[in-house]
Amino acid sequence: MPKERPVISSAKSVAICTFVSRITGMLRDMLIVQAFGAGLVLDSFFYAFQIPHLFRRLFGEGALAAAFVPTFTGALETEGRPAAEKLLARTLALLTVTLAVIVVLLEAILVTFWAFSSDNPDRQLMLALTALMLPFMLTICIVALFSSILNCLHSFVPAALIPTVLNVVMIIGVVRVGPLMSSQPEVQVFGLAISVLVAGVIQLLMLLYVLRRMGISLGWSFQPRDEKVRRMIQLMLPVMLGQGVLLLSVFLDTQICAFLAPGVNAFGADFPYPLDVGALSTLTVAQRLYQFPLGVLGVSLAIAAFPTFSRLAAREDWQQWSHEVAGSLRLAVFAGFLTGGVMIVLAEPIVQLLFEYRNFSATDTARSARVLMFYGFGMWAFCAWHIVLRGFYSLGDVRTPVKISCTMVPINLALSLVLIWFEGIREAAFAISTVTTSTLSVLVGLLWLRKRAEHAIVTSRTIRAGIVMLGITLVTAAATYWAHASWYAPLASIVPNQVLLRGIDTFGALALGCVHSSSALPPHSNCPKPACY
Repeated sequence: MPKERPVISSAKSVAICTFVSRITGMLRDMLIVQAFGAGLVLDSFFYAFQIPHLFRRLFGEGALAAAFVPTFTGALETEGRPAAEKLLARTLALLTVTLAVIVVLLEAILVTFWAFSSDNPDRQLMLALTALMLPFMLTICIVALFSSILNCLHSFVPAALIPTVLNVVMIIGVVRVGPLMSSQPEVQVFGLAISVLVAGVIQLLMLLYVLRRMGISLGWSFQPRDEKVRRMIQLMLPVMLGQGVLLLSVFLDTQICAFLAPGVNAFGADFPYPLDVGALSTLTVAQRLYQFPLGVLGVSLAIAAFPTFSRLAAREDWQQWSHEVAGSLRLAVFAGFLTGGVMIVLAEPIVQLLFEYRNFSATDTARSARVLMFYGFGMWAFCAWHIVLRGFYSLGDVRTPVKISCTMVPINLALSLVLIWFEGIREAAFAISTVTTSTLSVLVGLLWLRKRAEHAIVTSRTIRAGIVMLGITLVTAAATYWAHASWYAPLASIVPNQVLLRGIDTFGALALGCVHSSSALPPHSNCPKPACY
C-alpha cells in the first residue's frame, strides 16, 4: 500500500491540473467565439488552428509516443540514464528535422495558393492564418515529446499544466493583443494567432527548465541510421498509418466545412453549396461542448478501469475480465445516457449561456444547438467506445480498433456528404455521421471482444440494466425540459441580468433533472450491484 500512495497522489494532482486545463480551455473558447461570432473570421482561425493539432496527434501524441516511450523507458531501465539521454538527443534531432521539412514544404504550398487567390480575400485570410500558425506545429510536437519524457520519469504535473499555459496566453491574445492591433476582426484575429506562437515558445521553455532541473541533458544528434532510432521508426510507421487514417476523417470534415461552405466557382459558373459561412465555427462549438463531459466522465472512467482490465488479462482470468468490462461499460453507458439526454433538451440554453454574447448571435446559437443535440444522441457510444478501446489494449491488441475505425472512415464521409443537402440538417450531418459510426464501432468492437475473451460481455443482465438506465434518462430529460419550459418566462420578468437569468434557467433545470434522476434510481437493496450501474 505505501508504494501506491505516490501514484494515487500523482493521479489526483494530474486530475486537478486536467480539470483546470479544461476550464480555462472552455473560457478561452467562449471568449474567442464571442469576439468573432460564427462567421468567416472564426472559420478561418479554427481551420488554421486545427492543422498543427492534427500533426500533434499524429506525431507528438500518436506514433512518436507509442514508439518513443517504451524505447526510452527500456533504455533507462536496462542501460542507464546516459544511454536514455543519447536516445533522446537522436529522437529530438529526428523529430525537429522532420517537422521543419514538413513546415517548409507546407508553407511553400500555402504561399502558392495564397498568390493564386488574389481575387478571393476570404480565402487569403484563411491561408494567411494557416501559414502564420504552422510553426506552432514544431513547438507543440516537441512539447509532447518532452511531456512523454517527464511522464517516464514520474513527473506528471508539469506536463498536465502545459495546456493551461496555451489557454491563458490565448485568452490574453483575444482580450488584449487583438483589440490593441485594430478594431477590425480580420486584423484582431492575427493578434490571437500570434499569441498561439508565443504560447508554444513559453510551453517549450517551461518544460526545458523542468527537464534541466531534473538533471536531464538535452543534446542534439541527427543519426537516423542508429539501431534504436531505426527500430523506433519501424514501430512508428504502422501507428502513423492507422492514426493517419483516423485523422483523415477529421481533416476531410474540416475541408468540407471550410472550403466549400461559401459555394464553388468553377468554369466561370457559381455552384451553390448547402452549408453557410460559419459552418466550421458552428461545428467546433458543438464539439467543444460534448467533448467536455466526455473527457470528465467517459475518458476518466476508461483510464481508471484500464489497469484492472490489464491485470485480469495478464492472469487470463477471462470470466472476471468480462465481468469488469461489462460493469465499466454499464457505468459508461449510464453516464452517456444522462449527459446525452441533458444535451438534447438543454442544447440551446447551454450554448446561449456560454456563447451568445457580443458577436455570437441567436442564429449562431440555434445552429450550434442543433448540432449539439445530435451529438447528444451519441454520448453513450462515445463513452462506451473508450471502454471497448481499453478492453482491446488490455489484451495487447492495438490493431483491431484501428481496423474498425478505418472501416468507419468512408462510411462517415459518405453519410456527411449525403446528409448536408437536407434542409434542417446541414452542418448537423457531421454529428449524425459521427454518432452513427461510433455506434457501429461499439457494436462491432463488443463482438470482437467476445470472441477474444470467449465470454459474453453484453448479457441479459446488461440489457436489463440498459433499459433501466434509458428509463432514468427519459425521466431526467423530461423533468429538465419541463423545468426549462416552465421557468424561463416567469424568471425573465424578475431577473434583469441576462447572464444570471440564463444561469438560473440552465442550472436550475439541470438540478431538478438530477433530483428526478436520483429518485428514479432503484433501491440498492432490490437491485444487484452490477445492474445498478
